[in-house]
Amino acid sequence: MCGIVGYIGNKSAAPILLEGLKRLEYRGYDSAGVAILENTNPPAQAGLLGIKKSGRIAALESAVNLANPTGNLGIAHTRWATHGAPTEKNAHPHFDCSGRIAVAHNGIIENYGEIRRALEASGHFFKSETDTEVLAHLIEKYYQENLAEAVRLALRHVRGTYGLAVIAADQPNLIVAARRGSPLILGIGDDEYFLASDASAVLSHTNQVIYLSDGELLRISRQGFSAITLDNKLVDKEIETLDLDAMSIEKGVFPHYMLKEIYEQPQVVKNCLAGRLVLGEGTAHIGGLNLTDAEIRMAERVVFVACGTASYAGMVGKHFFEEIAGIPCDVCLASEFRYNRLLISPQTIVFVISQSGETADTIAALREVKQKGIKVLGVINVVGSTMSRETDGGMFIYAGPEIGVASTKAFMGQITALSLIALKFGRLRHLSVSEGKRIGQGLFKLPSKIEEVLAGAERIRQIAEKYKDFKNFLYLGRKASFPIAMEGALKLKEISYIHAEGCAAGEMKHGPIALVDENFPSVFVAPRDDVYEKTISNMEEIRARKGKVLAIATAGDEEITRHADDVVYIPQTEPCLSSFLSVVPLQLFAYFIAASKGLDIDKPRNLAKSVTVE
Repeated sequence: MCGIVGYIGNKSAAPILLEGLKRLEYRGYDSAGVAILENTNPPAQAGLLGIKKSGRIAALESAVNLANPTGNLGIAHTRWATHGAPTEKNAHPHFDCSGRIAVAHNGIIENYGEIRRALEASGHFFKSETDTEVLAHLIEKYYQENLAEAVRLALRHVRGTYGLAVIAADQPNLIVAARRGSPLILGIGDDEYFLASDASAVLSHTNQVIYLSDGELLRISRQGFSAITLDNKLVDKEIETLDLDAMSIEKGVFPHYMLKEIYEQPQVVKNCLAGRLVLGEGTAHIGGLNLTDAEIRMAERVVFVACGTASYAGMVGKHFFEEIAGIPCDVCLASEFRYNRLLISPQTIVFVISQSGETADTIAALREVKQKGIKVLGVINVVGSTMSRETDGGMFIYAGPEIGVASTKAFMGQITALSLIALKFGRLRHLSVSEGKRIGQGLFKLPSKIEEVLAGAERIRQIAEKYKDFKNFLYLGRKASFPIAMEGALKLKEISYIHAEGCAAGEMKHGPIALVDENFPSVFVAPRDDVYEKTISNMEEIRARKGKVLAIATAGDEEITRHADDVVYIPQTEPCLSSFLSVVPLQLFAYFIAASKGLDIDKPRNLAKSVTVE
């Protein structure tokens, strides 16, 4: 959600800024802009050349190339609209009254209304509808040739979240950055520095970075950088090495990142299991949990806190923990969690789940729980993210960069991690070694079984072609197949813009069945498990209303062909692990429907990859 890029060095800034913005496209945006300190004489716009466009980066790139800026210091931004429509005037960077200060901002300024009214009363003139523009004018109010101090003083008046990049026309050797609740990193090169909200924007230039923490301000010149707190205390920052490479964020032979990431899922499971699954003992070794065996044995309850796809991973994890570990488990939406009364005992273990580790609602919930003195663990993909640094322990899923906005391989990594944690908990509690070995063997065989599902992609494409013109879908499942049904419905909504509703199959007759007719097909997640017969009965209820049925079923199940119009088979596996296999056809089904419509699959409208606002 939104992206910031900054550059200071001896190279032309414009190509570097535009390349960085393109790397951040996957985060979601609807307008883009740059502000470059020009070398022209006389300088444009009091020394700063500002170019902004609504729509895609290609439009901005054309305008920048036409202007041909020569400066070697600048900031750039992709905006996902919150305050104000996605128009050129609302695009970032924003300027102060004189045009000498430019600001790019991720996040939300909650008290912008009162700040704006006060500034307008003192003579400031605003050009946009955004909350961000108040920052430019507030910095202007305090600016007396010390840009960092002006930013620091301005931020004392701000409530909300921000990742901030600021430059000034009369400061040709300075970028000021600040952070609260929205990620920023600094890439370190040879006499040049790359500011970004995401590592993907700096990877082609350097793998040496520092991470800003909340409440920190960074002064960046060609000669180096220094960090202070908003209380004006110096901070020592540790340089870290990114364990990524630029090739990992390329599409390769695939037409879309989403398809590439669907096909990477067997490797994701392997990576997550590697060094953790102990087949001989039927358990898992997970060093990063930072839980003693005694704490695990004494746990009375587990709570998963997450948003979107990660919350559905939590619902699958709930089944793992209750069936494998024998621990009562709840799944809470992070956006609701901290506004409810927190009924969490010291014997409760809380997990936050997030691909990016920067999801604002989940971070807020994490901090609320920690404030109560309760340990919080994480299941996270991005190393160095806010959650990875603020949790008390947890697991990285090692899925690699996920560029497609609609999450696929991260979901697979999340449920793999949760199954391993459940296995470890179970073996320390009631689960026998033989049961642990059986589940462990099932996990070990999953990558090859996922590959079998992917080998049947053409069959799924043909079915998608048959169903692509329907306007509504009902997705149904029981037990662990219920969250898979909801995840399948979410994928269809996200990338094809077709209405889809996920529902527990047993609840279908309590309302949703009123929607069913010959134009409202149902997708059933129906593995051969202990509720199979119940699921078949639900299929017949749909068929009695002339509804079409597409079923995801276990290989060898011939009976289901009498109850479904179309069937996609998945290999047999341990019943508690069927989610790993049944989600893959639903990902492909959504992908192929969206592809048949020619939609922008990796950048679906109105959506953002990393949701850094509440």
